[in-house]
Amino acid sequence: MMILPEGGTEAEEDSAQSPWVRGTCPRCGGDQVLHHVIGMPMLEAHESSPPWVIWEGCVGSGPERECQECGHAWWPEDVGVAEVPERWYDAGTEEELPVEPAPLRVVGAVIVRGEQILIARRAPGRSAARLWEFPGGKIEPDESPQQALVREVREELGVDITVGWLIGRGEADIGDRDLHLDCYWARLEGMDPAGSTDHDRLEWVDRADLPNRDWAGPDVPIVEAIVAGAVPRFGRV
Repeated sequence: MMILPEGGTEAEEDSAQSPWVRGTCPRCGGDQVLHHVIGMPMLEAHESSPPWVIWEGCVGSGPERECQECGHAWWPEDVGVAEVPERWYDAGTEEELPVEPAPLRVVGAVIVRGEQILIARRAPGRSAARLWEFPGGKIEPDESPQQALVREVREELGVDITVGWLIGRGEADIGDRDLHLDCYWARLEGMDPAGSTDHDRLEWVDRADLPNRDWAGPDVPIVEAIVAGAVPRFGRV
């Protein structure tokens, strides 16, 4: 967002002049993303912004991103790596106040082959050992969820995938922070995986068999959505 607070530093001004990054939709992967900017812009920022930036002024209420292809709307801070929260201090005592830690954002691949789905069991010695999950992993800085999923599956299973649409999000408490798991439909590009760096079993199962496994907590809402009839979806609208 190219808006400077009053008294902005020179470094902030340099940052404000950096190129706009349009990004992609975290639901369908489309690149026709609108940026809704809330607040009053500097004149130069307003005049130099690309046509897909919409200045809402002080009356805008968000969300700040909108996909013109699938209609999905979202706040950018809810997608990708979560930023570390700012420190807050008590005005009277100047003591630092506790803040909620940033959630850990991860992605999972629901890989389909005909009517079957690939599932993976966590290996002994790992967190959530012997529980079933959809393969995937952590989103790194400057990655979209889809980019992270392609990389993680390649590292974990040694295969390439095509990423489809978002199925949904599962959440869990992992101690001192929350975990957000976004799962996507996916298809293999080539051979089946021969093994996994993180799992001791890989199985192709029918949709109806999914509830018969012991699942890691964040994956449960995704399993429920699939069993309820979620349909694999790939490509643009």
